[in-house]
Order: sequence, then structure tokens, then C-alpha cells
Amino acid sequence: MKFLKSWLQDYIVEPLPSDEEIRDILNKKAFEVEEVVSLKKDTVFEIKVLPNRAHDALGHRGMARELCADFGFTFKDDEKVKLNEKLVDKKVPVPEIMVTDEKACTRFMSMRIEGVKVSPSPKWLKERLEAIGQRSINNIVDITNYVQFSLNKPMHAYDARKITGVINVRFAKSGEKLETLDGKDLKLNSKDLVIADGEIILGLAGIKGGKPSGIEEDTNVVILESANFEPSLIRRTSTKYNLHTDASKRFENGIANSLVEEGLYMTANLIKQVCKSAKASEVVDIYPKKDKSFKIGISKEDLNSILGTKYEGSLIEDAFKKLLFTFEKVVPEEKIKELIPVALDKPYERLASTLYDAPEKFSCGSLVNWFYVECGYALPRVSLDMYVYSKKIKKEDLKLGDLIFTNTLTEKPKNAMIYSKVLGKEIPDVPKYTKTLEFLRGTEFPPGIDHVGMYIGDGKVIHTGSIIGKVVIEEFSSSNYFKNECWYGRPVNDLKIPQFVIKVPSERFDIRIKEDLAEEAGRIIGYDKIVPTLPSLSRTGLLNKQMHYENKIREILFSHGFSEIITYTFGDVGEVELVKGLAKDKEKIRPDLGKGIMNAFNMNFYNSPLLGQKTIKVFEIGKVFNKESERKHLSIAIDDGAKKSNFSEEVDLILAGIKRTLGIKAINCETVSSKPYIIEIDLDDLIVDLNDPITYEAPSFSRLPLVSYKPVSAYPFIARDIAMWVPDSVSWESVRSLLDEIRNPIVARIDLFDTFSKEIEGVKKTSYAFRLVFQSHERTLTDEEVNKMIEEYYAKFKEKGYEIR
Repeated sequence: MKFLKSWLQDYIVEPLPSDEEIRDILNKKAFEVEEVVSLKKDTVFEIKVLPNRAHDALGHRGMARELCADFGFTFKDDEKVKLNEKLVDKKVPVPEIMVTDEKACTRFMSMRIEGVKVSPSPKWLKERLEAIGQRSINNIVDITNYVQFSLNKPMHAYDARKITGVINVRFAKSGEKLETLDGKDLKLNSKDLVIADGEIILGLAGIKGGKPSGIEEDTNVVILESANFEPSLIRRTSTKYNLHTDASKRFENGIANSLVEEGLYMTANLIKQVCKSAKASEVVDIYPKKDKSFKIGISKEDLNSILGTKYEGSLIEDAFKKLLFTFEKVVPEEKIKELIPVALDKPYERLASTLYDAPEKFSCGSLVNWFYVECGYALPRVSLDMYVYSKKIKKEDLKLGDLIFTNTLTEKPKNAMIYSKVLGKEIPDVPKYTKTLEFLRGTEFPPGIDHVGMYIGDGKVIHTGSIIGKVVIEEFSSSNYFKNECWYGRPVNDLKIPQFVIKVPSERFDIRIKEDLAEEAGRIIGYDKIVPTLPSLSRTGLLNKQMHYENKIREILFSHGFSEIITYTFGDVGEVELVKGLAKDKEKIRPDLGKGIMNAFNMNFYNSPLLGQKTIKVFEIGKVFNKESERKHLSIAIDDGAKKSNFSEEVDLILAGIKRTLGIKAINCETVSSKPYIIEIDLDDLIVDLNDPITYEAPSFSRLPLVSYKPVSAYPFIARDIAMWVPDSVSWESVRSLLDEIRNPIVARIDLFDTFSKEIEGVKKTSYAFRLVFQSHERTLTDEEVNKMIEEYYAKFKEKGYEIR
């Protein structure tokens, strides 16, 4: 995204430094600055914002916050994101809004603004938008775009004259049509979320507005839409219709519901700024599930352990302040004691959620979870899952903060379902849950758990339930809730270790666990300040039966001159098809290694002159697949291309060596091809009954000498053979040196491939035959030019009196 320096400056008190300093610090601490463009009086930064920061940094305000954190500057709040009471006129009718599916549209706000005059945008607005590559349309549309690139909040304005009845956020009916603002005609279906009135569809929610309700030159009343939509819905719809817009990019990555409010107010205030006579209705705000602040904590010890540092608490605290994080330093044990009076007597609700309902009402699980969340710890949200997550302890070891689990065995209707706000879905309403639903899902605990309380010392437990109807403190030994068998868990080992408890900014969806906090603090302090240290690792490999025996087989094959290859797992043959194939010939997963190794062998054999090998020997160890399972196979391929050659005896010798080394009597193998000779073995069957290795043995090939590599030419080679008679006293090395004297850069290699001697007219002579391989890295060679090169070698040999054969 393009960011304008003066626009960023609006949100920062101190003057921004040079363009080079901004580029360098962003590259080091947060983003990749792809381009810096200098304008007459300004600068445009092209910054690559990845999805993990798309929630906050795809707007100038979010990027300005980042710069404040990086440089230690002071962030400047913008009053335009707050409601201007002077703008509101109660005589202006309030828009009628309906949201049919609150999961699809998590918040929808709207205002009607009268007294609007559509005209060209003021100079400052036009120049800013055009500087970041946006075409100016008119003042109203430009303002909605300006808010989008300021706050990362897409906005939309409708011509109120063209709207009939209630504005409804709903799913389209199959066959409904929409003409978009850019003139595309779409035929919709029931999976498309739309904004509609009583008669027509006004726009594709979160993606594109419709032409029938667009702003025109004579528009004098507008209805503003500021909403938030479920990201996956927007992603699927924008992909389906190939409508990828600035708005869809933001919605499909996810934005905070708090931006809905700020975007609406900023848009209304800017309209008032450019249209002095504008007046607005009161606000409509459909917000069925209000968000609460997300909290997560980290101790100094945990942060240093994660980063491998020794930072003091003051340095960590300073980093969080630079990030504009609101935080509290707590000792969890003391914090829990403070919270107990807050929770006492609060009403019980079976499906209460920690995030949305606490501390106004609680379920047994949300009560316990709330205590820990307020101390900065993230626990599973279901009682059985909490038990599986916790360290198991004995009753006599209980201390403040430990959890007590039981099963009350309350009767429930048969086959009943209940909607869990915690999990966000329907779950069976059973007497007891014996498998985890969230943490290590499916972990079994046959006795079952349906109730949890927190031990607070002196034999007392704080908990809540349907019978008592509120949060209470009871003697653990006499509580009816804990009269059945109980189990005990410790979610946090030491509640005396101080924590930084961060109230995560609503726009920072990327901060959800303590590792995220460590990463944020680390990058602000500076990863360059971390002293590099080598980890203390054992040089001995871990024992792995499969790898142990595979390496034994590799050693045998390497000793016989074989090379290991890796071929494609994907192909056009197999029982298992990919949902989305990589290419037309890679839509299935291989059922065996045969085809892949055959193709690899043929390629190697074709290039054998270039490789300087007469016989090609290759093997592969790899996974193969069918609908039921995946297996490990070994395939061996060998041949020299000669019609009468047979390598079955050599392969039998190799198999005998494998049997001797592994201590087995037989190997079941399948002959894939007799020419070239290829066999395939099921390694899983071969190894399954072998003994587990006792000690680690480093394979001999792990100590192979260093090898140098060079690039392979993309152009084909041409091979030419040259043979000559020389006196019997002449060695092949001296003949080879003659070949080397002609320093031809096109010659890729020279190999002696044949030698024999005989008497010719009473004189004993020797014949040497060499193969010359010609190849260019720049172009394709022709036969004619290679023939001319060969003539140079002929001439050299004739000078020495050698007879060319």
C-alpha cells in the first residue's frame, strides 16, 4: 500500500525524520518498504503489509502508530473519529436498518445526512488521494475513500433518494442480479451477502456498491454505511466473482468492530467540513454481540526465555508503552484476591462467556477462566478441557488458584443439543462430557467432568451453578456440588511471579498469546540487541527406527555407486486426487515410485555423455499413497543402454547385502521394468519386524568430502567421438593433454571411453577413443559449428603423426 508522509505526520506530534531513516527503521522492525518516491513537497512510501498486520496497518493511522513505536514518538489522536453533537439534528429521519444474520454482519452503523452538495473535492483531499494512486471522483465518494485509507475502514455512501424502505443486510436469493458501480452484471446466489432495500440489491456486502444507488451530481441526501462483515464470506465472494477491491482486501483479513464507529463519525465530520449546510440524523447502531477488551499477559521471565535475552522489566515496560499498549503489572495471587469480592453474588448463566458476559454473569467455567484472564493467562474455556490442560495434583497439595473438578451427574433430556457461546456451535447436551471439546480435542477422560471451582485457601472454594444461582464461597468439604469424586489441577505453577497484563488494542488481531507479546517487545527493543549464542545441543541424533534402517540401505547402495534422487509426489496417476491440482499433470498423488524413477532414469541416461557415466545407477526412498494409507517404498534403477546387458545379478548382489546387513531372510520386490532394470520394495513391510536400534550410529555418507557445484546449461549438448592410432609407447594421458591444449570454452567434458591394441603391418599400435561433449550456456549449438571445432582436434593429431580412425 502507498503511504503519504504528510498524511502520516497528521498522527504524530514530533516531526518525522528523513525518508531514509523511515525506510530503514520500518525494514528493520516491521515491514518491507518496497519503494520510496519523492514528490515536490512530499514523499510516498510503498510498504508491503502482510496479512498478520492487515488488521491495523493498512491505514495511515495504523502505520503512524507503528512509526511512533519504532521511533519513540508521541501519537496524536484525531478528534474527527468522535461524534460531533453539533452535526446531529433530531429532525432528520433515522435510517431503517435490519441485519438478518448477526454472524455474517457483526456490526452495522448508519446515519442519514441531508444538505449535501456533490462537487469536486477540495484541493487537499484530491491531492492526497491522487498521491497514493486513487482517482478523485467527487467530494462524497472521495471522503469515503479517504476514511478507508486513513483508518483502514471501508465506507460506503448511498443516494437516499434511490432507497425504498428498510436497508437489510441479508443473503441474496438465487438468481437475483446486481449491476456494480463499475458496470459489471452479477447473477447472485444464496451464499452471497448483500445490502438490499425493499425492492433492489444496493451492493455486494464488503466488496462493491451497486450502480442504482450510487452518488450522482444532484444527490443532496446520503445514507452512510459503516459495517463489519465475516472475513471468510467476503473472501469467498470476492474470489468467486473476481472482484478484489480495496474494501474486500480489508474485510477478508478482518477488522475491529471499533473501527465501524470511528469510520462513521470521521466520514460524517468530513462531509460537514466540505458541505457546511449538512446535518445528520441520530446514529443507528446494530451491535448484537459487543466486544470486550482481549487481555493476555507475560512475565519478564517468560519473555526472556522466549527471546533468549536478559532484558530488565523497565526495558520491557518501555517497549509496551511505545506500542501504546495499556497494561497493568500484577502479582496473579494478589490479583485473584482482589477479584473475589467483584465476582461474589453475580448471577449464574449456564452459557455465559468470559469474553462477552464477565464479570456481570458467570458459568462455572467462565468464572474460573475470568480470574485467570484478568491475571494474563489463557486457559481452555471448558471445564473438562481445563482439567486436561492443568498439572494434576493431590487434594492435600491444594493452594490458592488451584482448580477442583467434579461431575454433578445432572440429568439432561435425551438427544438434546445446546448452543455453546464458548465454542460458537451446537454441542450435545449430555449428562457428562468425557472427551475434550477444545484443548487437545477428543482427549478421553471416561469419568467425565461438568463442574469446576477454584480453591481460595482455608478449605474454601469459589464457584457457581444452576442450583445456587450465583457466585458463592463454600466449604469444599461440605459443598453439595463437590460430594462426588473430585480431581485437582494446577493451571499455573507459580502465581507469585509478576505479570504484565496487556489490554490488547482492538485492531491488533495478531496478538493473542504470550509469544506474540514477546515478539512485539523484542522487535521494538531491537533484535540487533540480542547477543547471538549457540544452543547447547547434543551432537548425537535421536534414535529413529525408520531412519536407522533406511540409512543402512543407503550405505549399501552408495557403496555400489548409486545416487539417491527425489522425484515428484504429484502426478497424473493415482487413487488420491487433489482438491486443487498444481497443474494438469499433477492432480493426483503417486501410488508407487515406478513412473517417477523411470522418468528420472531416462533424463539421466539422455544426459549420460554430459555426466560422464556409461551406466546410470539411481535409487529413491519416498512415500506412496492409496485411499487407505501412505507407505514408504524403495525403488532401484540401473542400466547402460546396451541391448544385451542384464543387471539382475548386480541387483541380486545388492539385495543379498541388504538382507545380510538387516539380518533378514527374504525381500519381497516387484520388477517394474526389465529394460532399464527397475525394482520396487515396500520398506514399511521390510522394516516393521526389525528390532529397534539401541545406539545412534552416524551413517558413513554423513562424512562425505565437500563437493563443488556449478550451474547446468539450459541449452542442449552435442557429443562427438574421436579415435586415433598411436604408437604403443604413447599413454592415453599424453593424448588427453593434446586435447586440452585446444582451449575451447564450449567443451563441457572429455572422457576416454575405449582402448585396445593390435599389430598393424608388424608394428604394435594402440587405439584411444575419446568422447567430447560440446555445450554453450548462451545459445543452442549447430552441427556445422561443432564439426568445425572437431577439425581443430583432427589437425592437432595429424601434426603429431597420429592416424585418425
